Amino acid sequence: MFLQLIFLLVISGHVSWCVVYDTSNVAPGTKMSVNDDMFVSASNSFSNFAVLMHPFRNASAGGAVRCNMRWNTTDRFVHSVAVVGISKNSTVNNTQFMFVFAAERISTATPYVCIGIISESCVSRSLCSDLAGNDSHQEYFLLGVDNNGTYAYGFTSTFVFKLNIYANVLVLNTTSNSIWPAQGFIPHSMDVASDWAVVAGYGYTIEYKKDYAALGCFVNLTTFAPASCVPITTETTFLIPADVTTYNSAYELSVAIRGNKVVVGVQRLATVAVLYRIGSVLNVSRINVLSFIDSTSVGRVVDWADDTTLAILVQDPYDTVWSQTEIFFYNEKSISLTSAIFSFPNNQQILGSRLSRPSFARFSITINGNMAILTSAADILIIPNASPGYSSRWIDTNDRVFVFYYVPKLCIGGTYKNMTSVGPCQICPPNTRNSGLLPYGITQCIPCSNNSQTGFCPLASLADIDSNSIGSYSQAVAYPESADTTDIEDLLIKNVFQISTDPHCLIISPLLWTIVVSGVCVLFLLFMLITHLCGCKSCIECGKRARDLFKHTDIIGEGEMWIGGLATFAIIVLVSFSYWFSASFIRRYPIEAISGPAYFACDESLVNAQFSTGLELLAIPKSEGAQPMFTLLDQQAFNLTLKIRAATHGLSTIH
Repeated sequence: MFLQLIFLLVISGHVSWCVVYDTSNVAPGTKMSVNDDMFVSASNSFSNFAVLMHPFRNASAGGAVRCNMRWNTTDRFVHSVAVVGISKNSTVNNTQFMFVFAAERISTATPYVCIGIISESCVSRSLCSDLAGNDSHQEYFLLGVDNNGTYAYGFTSTFVFKLNIYANVLVLNTTSNSIWPAQGFIPHSMDVASDWAVVAGYGYTIEYKKDYAALGCFVNLTTFAPASCVPITTETTFLIPADVTTYNSAYELSVAIRGNKVVVGVQRLATVAVLYRIGSVLNVSRINVLSFIDSTSVGRVVDWADDTTLAILVQDPYDTVWSQTEIFFYNEKSISLTSAIFSFPNNQQILGSRLSRPSFARFSITINGNMAILTSAADILIIPNASPGYSSRWIDTNDRVFVFYYVPKLCIGGTYKNMTSVGPCQICPPNTRNSGLLPYGITQCIPCSNNSQTGFCPLASLADIDSNSIGSYSQAVAYPESADTTDIEDLLIKNVFQISTDPHCLIISPLLWTIVVSGVCVLFLLFMLITHLCGCKSCIECGKRARDLFKHTDIIGEGEMWIGGLATFAIIVLVSFSYWFSASFIRRYPIEAISGPAYFACDESLVNAQFSTGLELLAIPKSEGAQPMFTLLDQQAFNLTLKIRAATHGLSTIH
């Protein structure tokens, strides 16, 4: 019994330490990397790298080259990728592209780093090196390449490394104890400049408290001296250690560097902080909070669109049909709910029908302003920046692909664009126009005529219109008046005996269908007369049977006259239509519950209500006969005479 208990404890211990690799989730780590020369995304579900070479090259120059680089092993889990771009070893006849990826052997939890090399003909190979670690699973295995594409840097909670990419040599591979000043520091995101990096994560200073806080750490990539960290937020809420040491989407952080400026997104607090690098120290410049009412995530991914513009990923900001997420662009000094410059997608830059309200897992913007997006379903969007007068728009396709391209197109009518960006065109201001028919891009809308009295040129105008050619239309609606006929009996008689050439009125007219039935009866009488004159015995016999049948349907002569049976059919049609009209008319009460037209009557505006008022709206256009009277009243002068009676107080005391 004791041995069985020990065996169960051992088994339970192994199970508790068993790691479950989520191969379908592309959000953890950095499963996508892009620069102006190359795009790479990793899919652990399909054991494949999706590689795009020249991703933003236009079709006239050859377009992008797409390849799939599969890894032929099931014992690999890729955490992060980082592109290098065009290899320095490329030749004229053999252009090679390089990227780096950080992975882990699933069977042994051994971390390693690889260099992927691929040509435009999709011939690929990889060079891998094991890393000195404690062979334990890494929840966060971050990877980045410097601006020169020479070195790759990796950071985890237990070790760091520096890889010379072209020599395929690990320059540094050591524990992280000497780098992270905070105990238990867990890196969550990083970005690399030329010789320095910023790593954002959670760390604590007091062992027994484990008071985790979000930190931004400056790392010197030359000396690897102890990192200089600053708190990103000022919160005092206690963070549960398990939420920051293991992957939890709510506790994600993001970092992006542009020059000496750093932006950090704290998704859990819907906060975006802008930091400045001064020497080897980071200073927090601004902390902005974006509280979208319905959003569950703000700032899970942030990036610089240019030197002064920030791009921020927001989950469900509004109820739109385009996507579950949107990317909002702000000026770095003005970040609020109402100060966005534009968002993506938008009514000009839509997402096609092939993508059904996708969720963006990650996006990145290159140094030249081109943008790539990876969705949660591993679809890829390539949005090149567009020159002034153009905006990048969706190109629909029926091909079974996972990469979707946007192509720069001329601004649509009523808009213009005066700068290079991935955003849409702007609306023409009042008194300017753009027809959208010009063969070249519009960087400034064309001024309309200066005659403000006759010219009509509002916001987003296509053309300058002479207001004299526009008919006058009043949106004021007069108070309804009751119809001349209000009794149900009168309405019923009017509807029954009303007939018109209008097709709708003919179809619902009781009189028409009564006449039709009566005509059939007359035809039957003629048939009876003709058969009687011809002396056809079989026809006469059939006629007798028909007369007996019609006697049974006679409600006029109580079964005495077969002709009354024929007339009965006409009466039934008339009564049925009258009943239908009456029932439908009753259901049009109360008027507040009625929204559709009255299809059962010729007058589809028929209502089961009466109106009465003694007021008349002044905004309602007057008839030609009544207008002179209103004009006279408007021009009437009124004199007000004030007479003050004698009082004991002087006039100076009257206020």
